[in-house]
Amino acid sequence: GVTVTVAPDVPLLLSLESHRQFCLETPAGREEPLHYQLCRPFLPPPVPTLPNVPSTSRGIFPPCRSPIWRYHGPEGSAARIQRGLRSLVRRLKRHRLQEGIVALGERGTAVLAAADPVPSERRRRQAPALVEPLELSITLSPYAAVTSPLFLRSLRGGEAAGYWLSRQPRPGGSSIPLLTTWKGQLCARLNVTSGAALRWYLARARRLRQALGAAYVAFEGVEGNSFLELDVPAPAELAGDGYTEVLAAALATLGNGTIISAGTRSSHLPLFVQMSPLRSDWSHAGLKGLIPSVLHYSLLGYNFFIPDAVGGSVAGGSPGDTELFVRWLQIVTFLPVMAFETPPWLCCDAWVLNLTRQCIQRHRDFVVPRLLKYSEEWQSLGYPIFRPAWWLSPTDPLAFTIEDEFLIGDEVLIAPITEKGQRWRDIYLPGEGHLWLDTNTARVFDGGTTLRNYSASLAEVPVFVK
Repeated sequence: GVTVTVAPDVPLLLSLESHRQFCLETPAGREEPLHYQLCRPFLPPPVPTLPNVPSTSRGIFPPCRSPIWRYHGPEGSAARIQRGLRSLVRRLKRHRLQEGIVALGERGTAVLAAADPVPSERRRRQAPALVEPLELSITLSPYAAVTSPLFLRSLRGGEAAGYWLSRQPRPGGSSIPLLTTWKGQLCARLNVTSGAALRWYLARARRLRQALGAAYVAFEGVEGNSFLELDVPAPAELAGDGYTEVLAAALATLGNGTIISAGTRSSHLPLFVQMSPLRSDWSHAGLKGLIPSVLHYSLLGYNFFIPDAVGGSVAGGSPGDTELFVRWLQIVTFLPVMAFETPPWLCCDAWVLNLTRQCIQRHRDFVVPRLLKYSEEWQSLGYPIFRPAWWLSPTDPLAFTIEDEFLIGDEVLIAPITEKGQRWRDIYLPGEGHLWLDTNTARVFDGGTTLRNYSASLAEVPVFVK
């Protein structure tokens, strides 16, 4: 419930201490004073302006309405990927899940791109879309392996040599690409300070999107400071998190179907942000960390995010845990996008498949209209769409301890179960003087009170409407 903000131009060191404390200071030898603001409960972000969003759907972008299904099939060749994608689509249709987005990872995208980077217009017209009737999302990054044809081609010709971040040359010397690692490979990284490099990169992204028939493009590896990681002096415009900020602004020009892995001072841009991955377990690095992360993103102004896939995507201690999948599904139903790493028919009991269909329908019918409604408020006032309990009870100390409930605007309270094996929980109803309708029982309760031992079976999620 506390926000600490430091001006972007103030040099800053941050350390996380024991006993749940953190320390801020300016580097030794620097004369700048440490100016900061301490805000409770909320510091409004800059009011967003979304010029690329049609007026009929301002504030909400296309991926909100449909679930995302991540592809994890064979990737050895373009032909195998195409067969794997069509197999996944057939299975989704067989299980009556034929609406949504199939997300192809960076490796799969690279294999398809290398197989036929610029197909002819005639072949594009004749070839069926890879994932019809679903839509396709491809994945790119600002990295290129030094052995890749992309990197080698870019070095041909004098102008292209500046396409990659480079060490400052010695007098009379030439630029040397700053090499780093990305997914286990030695790579160069796109030079976002070069207008020519950005134009080349964005043009390539547009060509690939068109050639592969992709509706969405996700960009991984946007975060990080390659100079800092290698202890090399950085250009002034790329100090701190400048790389992320510059690249995000450039990627926003690709349109509303753009997803990035990080953002900084970019909450006003029409971009979806992919949340950090979580462990497949019940810990605060897994399921218990989902709601705090949601509130963190939203309070910073990033209301249109893609949460980690149902069940988590980082190996944890609960492989194939049906209960974990269901409790995770119940939370994600009320977030902007529902994403799946493993389809429910592969990991869970048969009844979970039917529950998944119901949750997708509930998301479309109940959640999306409210996201539309509160996105208008976000744009006009800067208020977050997803709000903590203390938003309605700013003077109640108890409200500041609630980490497993969240609000959609001021009218919907979600209080899911996040403990393994639990079939009941205490629920804090914020807002003294308000009345809350229990959508499961149709009973009405007073705000500013706590419901003790509220019963919720595995198939139920407590939801209240003000």
